[in-house]
Amino acid sequence: MDGFFTVDLVASAVRLSTPILLAAVASALCNRVGLLNLAVEGTMLTGCFAGLLVAAGSGSGPVGVVAAALVGAMIGAALSALDRVGGDLVVFAIGFNLLALQATVFATRAFLGDAGGWRPDVSPLPPIRIPVVADIPVLGGLLSGYNGLVYLSWAAVLGYALLFRTRPGRHLLATGESPAAASGAGIPVHRVQLVTLCVAGALCGIAGAFLSVGNLGLFTRNMTDGRGWIAVTAALLALNSARGLLPAAFLFGLADAVSVRLQTSTSVPPNLVQFLPQVAALVALVAVGLHAGRRDRIRALFHRSRNRTRTDPGPGPGPTTPTPTTTGGRDAPHDTVSEP
Repeated sequence: MDGFFTVDLVASAVRLSTPILLAAVASALCNRVGLLNLAVEGTMLTGCFAGLLVAAGSGSGPVGVVAAALVGAMIGAALSALDRVGGDLVVFAIGFNLLALQATVFATRAFLGDAGGWRPDVSPLPPIRIPVVADIPVLGGLLSGYNGLVYLSWAAVLGYALLFRTRPGRHLLATGESPAAASGAGIPVHRVQLVTLCVAGALCGIAGAFLSVGNLGLFTRNMTDGRGWIAVTAALLALNSARGLLPAAFLFGLADAVSVRLQTSTSVPPNLVQFLPQVAALVALVAVGLHAGRRDRIRALFHRSRNRTRTDPGPGPGPTTPTPTTTGGRDAPHDTVSEP
């Protein structure tokens, strides 16, 4: 690849799409189980901070990633408990996102002495070199040399694709279609929702830890920078399908990589190009909305046509002429009419 779109740019897009891909799988899981989880952004930010904090305290990046996953799972459990008592998940999610932003700023100021950011003595996760593949021209630069969380995100998509071939996956789909019918069939609806939200929360926590522990080894104010909302958009753009999650997340990762490349290699004002991922997300949302509206109109037209076919008797054989009654024979009436 020559010019602007080089192997390094595509590899950068793969790395930048990793947190979006992990969180998009989490969002798609929640959508499939029938719960709209808008707390993805706040869960990612909390996992981002908690993962680096534990990594700095333990001296181990992988331990920090595990801690971020546990924190995310606990947030998912809290969402499940709130849903079980009839709480509004959308209102809670919006409030939690705002709380996570301010709480991380307060924690860095109060305990670490700097509200703008924190850079402990923690090394990012090391890259993994895949033997043989790394030596292949072009392909080696695209598939090898990432840290373990990048490959974990690919495994998450594969697991998501295979999940619905299993019994727990079918229970998840049934719960999302109709919780009442699933409960009547003996499926533990609340348990399915709890496990799904915990797994989704863990994925969001790992996505946040990728930014701090896996990639840079530091934490800054609002480090997720809207990636949680972009992940929700990616899940909608993919229609919650496994085959659509990878290209959707890569699309936003590529927009982010192009934004970084434009800031470093051109004279375009940075404040202008840094909104490129958000613009891509907005365009994707509009496209999803137009597609959904068109699909609903086609579906409504189909139902009207089918109902009209069922109710309209159509052209019949035509009017029938009455058969004249004869007065003779065995079936003739017994009363006679006298002639004048």
